[in-house]
Amino acid sequence: MILFDLNKNEKLDDDKFIKNDNYLILCNLIELKKIKNFLELDNNTYYECLSFDENIKLDNFDKYDFLSVNTFELIKNKIIIQEVNIYLSNNFILVVCNENHFLNEIFINIINEIQKNNLEYLKLEKNELFFKIIYKIFKSIIIDQFENLEKLENIILELEDEILISNVENKIENINYMRAMSRIIVRNIRPYIYIYDRIFNENTRYKKPNDIEIQNVNYSIEKLYSFSLSTRELSDKLLDIYSSNIANKTNDLITKLTLLTAISSPLTIITGIYGMNFKYMPELDFYYAYPITIIVMILIVVVCVSIFKNKKLL
Repeated sequence: MILFDLNKNEKLDDDKFIKNDNYLILCNLIELKKIKNFLELDNNTYYECLSFDENIKLDNFDKYDFLSVNTFELIKNKIIIQEVNIYLSNNFILVVCNENHFLNEIFINIINEIQKNNLEYLKLEKNELFFKIIYKIFKSIIIDQFENLEKLENIILELEDEILISNVENKIENINYMRAMSRIIVRNIRPYIYIYDRIFNENTRYKKPNDIEIQNVNYSIEKLYSFSLSTRELSDKLLDIYSSNIANKTNDLITKLTLLTAISSPLTIITGIYGMNFKYMPELDFYYAYPITIIVMILIVVVCVSIFKNKKLL
């Protein structure tokens, strides 16, 4: 757990809460249970934190607002969806996430910045300070999601190149995985627009010190959502490329079978003629009839293959 006292500008031990001070708190689910009663968190939101779901929500209470969002990370080319729960109170900001979540590092960086520029932050009113911190958390989340979307885009483009230049039969599982994940990402990013409107436009808990910052968040979320849509379209395109590649291979096979039929047709006619049971076939009594027929059939094959190769059909 990270417990930072904004009044004293220092990190505290887990059990050193002071009733009227202002705090930044980062904890996991186990640590949340220890501080639940002191922060007077209601049971509904507490149990929301304990179970993962795909619902993104913002609930307003008298003492705090409860925000639940989903973020994603690319780890070893696998997409990991994680839930982040944030309590926004008049005297504390509490972030609940897993210990390996990227918000841990972001949270530490925010605290280090506050400690480093303490005089600057002391000039802010409490509501302005809390808004500024929320803005930094949101901005950091958006930046991280942008970076992960860029990684996902690169993976999709690499997969596209593999489909175009190599065997595609074993790629369909990867294609379906990318398509499914890109849809999940879009579904998780879309509510950011709704959350933004609720927190930065409608919410009156914190004073908005800077309209430019609000506009920046709005613009960034819109760009993030547009980027996620383009990534989804790119992943859908993989299936079209895959289908086209399979169709080309099928057409190529059909073409070769057609050419094989064209080459074998004259041979079939010759064997058909000499397979007929007529009594009078003068060439049957010719001593060199059999080798000449074999040579003619070989010449037919050679000539047909040469013609098709010159036309680049083989």
